[in-house]
Amino acid sequence: MIFHNQPTISKDELKAVKQVLESYWIAQGKQVELFETELSRYLGSKNNQAVAVASGTAALYLVLIGLGIKADDEIIVPTYTCSALLNAIFLARATPILVDINENDLNLDFEKTKNKISKKTKAIIITHTFGQPADLKKFLTLKIPIIEDCAVALGSKYNGRPVGVFGAAAIFSFYASKVITAGYGGMIFSKNKKLIAKIRDYREFDNRKIYYPRFNFQMSDLAAAIGRAQLKKLSKFLAKRQAIAKIYRHSISADLIWPKNLAGRKSNCYRLLLKCPSPRIIKKQFLKFGIRTILPIETYELLHRYLKQKPSNFPISEKIAKTMISLPIYPNLEDKEVKKIINQLNKIL
Repeated sequence: MIFHNQPTISKDELKAVKQVLESYWIAQGKQVELFETELSRYLGSKNNQAVAVASGTAALYLVLIGLGIKADDEIIVPTYTCSALLNAIFLARATPILVDINENDLNLDFEKTKNKISKKTKAIIITHTFGQPADLKKFLTLKIPIIEDCAVALGSKYNGRPVGVFGAAAIFSFYASKVITAGYGGMIFSKNKKLIAKIRDYREFDNRKIYYPRFNFQMSDLAAAIGRAQLKKLSKFLAKRQAIAKIYRHSISADLIWPKNLAGRKSNCYRLLLKCPSPRIIKKQFLKFGIRTILPIETYELLHRYLKQKPSNFPISEKIAKTMISLPIYPNLEDKEVKKIINQLNKIL
């Protein structure tokens, strides 16, 4: 069976975990601090401008709290994304304002976003869909805090710089299927030192001289040690993803492949999508050949469907959800497996 996704684990991760276990300190500690510092440096910061937390969803919630989001504040978010965004927004007691995507990069539609801005709009969440950077320059002109959701975009670049350094804050995820993994876990990055200090204070829930409600969103040193080992190999992971994407592009019609090569925007190739009229049928056919694929976001998962809003108001998201299938593209994938996928795809088509 060729899996759709698979973490790339080696002796490096096993060694890192062993060292933590032998230290007898497995809760949040030195490994977490080092992981924060190393990700900050990767993003171009000389100081530790990151906070490691339990998950990407927790990271987003803490950013909202850190930005002072209150009940009934409005947060603009794409409808074509993971429901975790809704969870964080509702937990912060804010109101999600859903906007359709554009067909070019599958990110928030800029003009439709502008039309949704009101006096209550306090932030815009840019998701860098499947690792494809959004056109951040346009959104930054709106003078509304931008939260970059880089949960699947670690390693992607916009105008030569890593995504995550442009907005008021950025969040990352290290779930099992992400670009690098720690099993679970997330990270917040911001150039705003006061915001980072506020978020870190919220995370340190115990032994506080001044009390206000906080919560335990801490990452363990076990997870951080795995994350650090993975971060060291990020460049190799990205190179392998790019190499596999290149093979796909040379073997499949360019009109059927996404992400597109857009000027000034370099995708980390987290997902490679195939446009087709009947993805469910193709998915079943692939499975017969021992190849697992997924429909990246199904129609029922669209956020406007969850919130019972009119599908006709989100035509591009509806269209994309019905016409995209995701092919395997992860560092463990061997060249012979890629060739098998392509050969079977040609037979199916």
